[in-house]
Amino acid sequence: MIRKMTVTKSAFRKHLILFFVMILLPTLLLLTLQIYNKYQDAVRQNESISEDFLNQSSRNLQQLLDQLGQMSLQISLTPNVLEMLTRPFDLQAYQYAEIKGQLRSWMNSNALFESIYLDILQNGKVLTVNEGLYDKEDFYDQDFLRQVTGSDSGYPRPWVGLRERPGDPDKEVLSFVKPVPTTQKTALGYLVFNIHKDVFMSTLLNLNSQLPGPLIVADPGDRLVSATIEGLDLHKQFQKIMPGIVYTEVVPLAGTKYLLSGSKSTTNGWTLLHLNPVGSYTPVIMGAIRQAALIMLGVVAVGVGLSYLFASILYDPWRRLAAKLQGHVLGTPGESQDAYAVVNRAIHNLIATIRHNEPIVRNHVVHEWLHNHQPDDHDASRRFAEAGIHFVSPYHAVLVVADESGRDRESSAGHTLYLFSLAEGELNARFMAAGTILERGKFAFILNFDRGLFDGELMAELEDGCRTIQRLARSRLEAELYFFVSGIRPLELLAEAYEQVKRAMAYKAFLPQSAVCFAEETNESGHFQYPAAYQKKILNTILTGDRDRVEHYMTELFDRYLLSSGSPYPKLLQMIVMLMSHVLGSLVQEGYDIEPLMDQVDLLQLQQCQNQLELQGMLLRQIGQIIDYLETVREQAEDSSPWVRQAIEYMESHYASNISIADIASHIGISPSHLSRVFKAEVGKSPLEYLTERRLSMSKVLLRDKSKSLQQISQLIGYNDAHTFIRSFKKAEGTTPGEYRKKVMDLS
Repeated sequence: MIRKMTVTKSAFRKHLILFFVMILLPTLLLLTLQIYNKYQDAVRQNESISEDFLNQSSRNLQQLLDQLGQMSLQISLTPNVLEMLTRPFDLQAYQYAEIKGQLRSWMNSNALFESIYLDILQNGKVLTVNEGLYDKEDFYDQDFLRQVTGSDSGYPRPWVGLRERPGDPDKEVLSFVKPVPTTQKTALGYLVFNIHKDVFMSTLLNLNSQLPGPLIVADPGDRLVSATIEGLDLHKQFQKIMPGIVYTEVVPLAGTKYLLSGSKSTTNGWTLLHLNPVGSYTPVIMGAIRQAALIMLGVVAVGVGLSYLFASILYDPWRRLAAKLQGHVLGTPGESQDAYAVVNRAIHNLIATIRHNEPIVRNHVVHEWLHNHQPDDHDASRRFAEAGIHFVSPYHAVLVVADESGRDRESSAGHTLYLFSLAEGELNARFMAAGTILERGKFAFILNFDRGLFDGELMAELEDGCRTIQRLARSRLEAELYFFVSGIRPLELLAEAYEQVKRAMAYKAFLPQSAVCFAEETNESGHFQYPAAYQKKILNTILTGDRDRVEHYMTELFDRYLLSSGSPYPKLLQMIVMLMSHVLGSLVQEGYDIEPLMDQVDLLQLQQCQNQLELQGMLLRQIGQIIDYLETVREQAEDSSPWVRQAIEYMESHYASNISIADIASHIGISPSHLSRVFKAEVGKSPLEYLTERRLSMSKVLLRDKSKSLQQISQLIGYNDAHTFIRSFKKAEGTTPGEYRKKVMDLS
């Protein structure tokens, strides 16, 4: 009787859960939806209020900006200012003073302005209201002018933003840059208004005096103009706001929740954020929650009685099913014999049996065996049989398939799985095979054969299957597959066979062109004699520019050492590296600057070659580039005049000194102007440009040495200080020497 009550109690708990799922949870969902709707109504009302205030603030900001634009238009159309912009060289000093006085009157008439100055493009002058007339090179704010007006665009655009105050980095000003005159397509100058950001914000807030909560303002570059808000990541909020779309979000600040509304103007690019407390709709939410709680209590009271009825009706089928399974499901001593427990154990046993026979288990076993992670008993047949792999013959080989398509990591995983399935289906149609995925773009199979050695028939059948897989992969995924096969081994030595295949893959550039590469032990060790005679012949023909003889010697070299000698792969790799390194080193000894060749003659391309044919073609292309370079250098040397050659020789030997064009001309015995004309006509660039390129070319070599500072490098290439070196380097290369050094070090 007690046991029956216990079982019934257990069944009741389960059906009570079912009751909550079927009745209480939908009820709770409906009540939650009701609360949510009331909450959304209150939020929408609050958002509408915030959006209205935000639109008002945006209009006031646009009005303030329009006033600045109108002032810029009036100034630029003032006759004296317009005459100064169009004919700056015709004006006298008193006329500049008169224009300065006019600009001062504009500034004094508006308390917003801190300073005003006008950049005159035609004569390189800057007229300031407070200080007077400057040469642009001597102007204290020249870096800012160069930054905002240095665009090559034929349509100059205005600029506005927050920046450090010139000469006072602890203070910030808002700068408004307007191209003038505004009525012309091409700017003749730039008018700059500098406004202290606090004065600007004070003016804007006075226009929005009825605004509840703080107003946050950022310029078009998302630089904060207003005061910061403690606890709010404004930079993160600015990134969320899209132009022309009002963004809202509830954020907690100092224990209080605020409704944050923000917008970015599509016309002026300014960003406005407004914070409004959300406590106003809390009573509405609390009233909805109390009403929902009363309804939920009523549903629970009714449901408790119904649960007993459901328990008695629904438990009987479980009890009958448990009675039938009781003798077929083993349980641990003391474990509950409740009907649910019995059925649950039966289901789990069924799932475990299914999982035991899933294909992933087979893949896992193959992967472990190839990587020599076998269990201690080393019973290969039993281990494979448990995984559902039944090999009928003791002869096995490892086949590794590599996808060399160069896909990105995001797409390669799915492609690898598809290619694995494609290869598995084709191989199983011809042989007994079990495979596993090794990594992205690479998978392996254990093949079971009926013979202990590869003969012509077996190799032909395997090659035909691999070609079929290769053809299907190209047509369906544009994938380029390569196949590597080990020798035939017993199952216990498959890890050794896999290592043999990996060694062959590492030296694939020295393998013959074939659909399938059969790894051979004889190609991994043995005696090798370096071809010093061929090295000398190839170098001599490169120096003489005889392309046909170079190709002839390279063909002989490949025929002797790669195609027929069975030379060890590591020695062949060493031979290629030494051969090309000797060629480049000999060019240096001959006095050639090989720096232009470094990007073209790259031996790392050897790893991309898939066979001997591609390797030979790659080496011939690189040697052809070397010959092209030597011919170009010789043609330049033959075409240059004696004065140009002497100038180049003098610059090559004295570039590390602080020499000038006058020094070079004096050394040759001609005038600097005549040297510049002759040099420009012969070389296509001025002597100074040639000297600068020579110095910067040498600096790239020195930058690879991390022990040398920029100051040391600048002195070694003829610059007086590092600042001049950095400026010249950035102008020529588009990046600083430090960034170039970091990039080179990362690539190395």
